[in-house]
Amino acid sequence: MASIALSVSFFTSVLLVILSRLHAVGRDDLQADQASHTQPTSRFGGIAIVLGLCAALPVLPEIERDMLFKLILCALPVFIAGVLEDAGWRVAPIWRLSATFGSSLLAILVFGLMIPRMGFAALEGVLAYPLPAFLLTALVLAGVSQSFNLLDGLNGLTGMTALIASGALALIGLRTGHASLVQLLCGVMATVGGFLFVNFPRGLLFLGDAGAYVLGFVLACFAVAMMQQEPDLSPWAVLLVFFWPLADMIFAILRRLGQHRSPFRADKLHFHHVVMRCFDIRILRKKRSAVSNPVATVILLPFMAAPAFLGTVVWNQNEWAFALLSLVAILFVMAYRRLVLAAQRRNSAIFDRQGRNWQRKSFKRRKLFSRFPF
Repeated sequence: MASIALSVSFFTSVLLVILSRLHAVGRDDLQADQASHTQPTSRFGGIAIVLGLCAALPVLPEIERDMLFKLILCALPVFIAGVLEDAGWRVAPIWRLSATFGSSLLAILVFGLMIPRMGFAALEGVLAYPLPAFLLTALVLAGVSQSFNLLDGLNGLTGMTALIASGALALIGLRTGHASLVQLLCGVMATVGGFLFVNFPRGLLFLGDAGAYVLGFVLACFAVAMMQQEPDLSPWAVLLVFFWPLADMIFAILRRLGQHRSPFRADKLHFHHVVMRCFDIRILRKKRSAVSNPVATVILLPFMAAPAFLGTVVWNQNEWAFALLSLVAILFVMAYRRLVLAAQRRNSAIFDRQGRNWQRKSFKRRKLFSRFPF
């Protein structure tokens, strides 16, 4: 299964790159607020992801084939909304959010997905009622799907995050004996791997909204299904597995609300953007996105993998998982703030040494970082 999924994903990605060179790429995002690339690039990588998953269907055992087929059908609303956005139709954020909830609703109805516990004994009784359990599950599935899309800002970043999350879930599945889910997760990893050959480091093809939404949605469904099947699996350990995309999304929403801006309005103040700009300012001393973009992804890899690894270690230790999640969240906020301050200090030093020629550039860079509200 894995080899077929990887091959189809890779060759589809290569074909999409060739077609983008021969024809228009669908939309030009170079002027977007969150853009970090310098050349128009096709955003249809989600097609390669979905085709890779579909190609694995014929070789799967009947139970796994039925499960994956239904999951792909459930993902169609969010996939279609993402493809339309990637093609340049400018689907409003509220409609894309509605599509993620639509896919979540389908998954709940088709698979009976329901988050079984919240990690606090005092709150366990809440999930005994159908409505709170339904709303929480829909919120989690849609939230993870959205978080993967918001994270998609650097070459390879969301793809690597998907590999880390699916690998961590697969490791937990191996420990708990859930062979069917492990096999499907390996297929997801292979599909993402085929796409990454084209996406990283040069960014010849982007995952796009469709690919990011589908990956987040599929992995979230697997995680909830694993929680249902394994009563010892801590929900806090699952949050550790998905920590980086969720933390980035929640922090972005709080940051934008703190600046009295719409949470749907994109910006270039995500953690990965700050890392890339710090590398530009402190190491390269000039803007070179072709270098700093993939380098920032490599820098972030161990920090993205660490929470997921911790989740696999304490997967059945609820108190430890909650304590580690709290610690990692505090470190995330502290690291973000220190990166911003470091970039500001470096800007001032460059200005002091080089005088008026740097005045305008330095002022613009400081202005970007000054939007941090804390």
